[in-house]
Amino acid sequence: MNTTLSVAFLAGLISFLSPCVLPLIPGYISYISGTNLENLIKNNNNLVVVKTIFFTLGFSVVFITLGSTASVLGKIFLEYSNILRISAGVIIIFFSLQLIGLINFKFMNKDVRIFTNRYQDNLSFPFIVGAAFGFG
Repeated sequence: MNTTLSVAFLAGLISFLSPCVLPLIPGYISYISGTNLENLIKNNNNLVVVKTIFFTLGFSVVFITLGSTASVLGKIFLEYSNILRISAGVIIIFFSLQLIGLINFKFMNKDVRIFTNRYQDNLSFPFIVGAAFGFG
């Protein structure tokens, strides 16, 4: 058990230090805390740690939920695989026709972004961003 835990910890550390993950960390922390890196270094408050914990809880809830429902969803997908395969094909054809311009639905050409300054002291925002990160 001890060897397995240490190997898992080492694998997680190596993946955290990988060149594709490590440069993203300051951006995530700045986004979660609602301030830039200079203010984070200057203020040195514990709110960043609390928000980081809520961010981690957000994507942990997503992974735990997906993991616990995977077998149930797998059985459902297997039972309805023919219907789902046909539905997925129709959706892919629909998206392809939209992409090449044969059909044009305005709701598929929209980009929705939420800009707000009210999340700086809100602890639900890091949780929601963590959950979105987990789904992504």
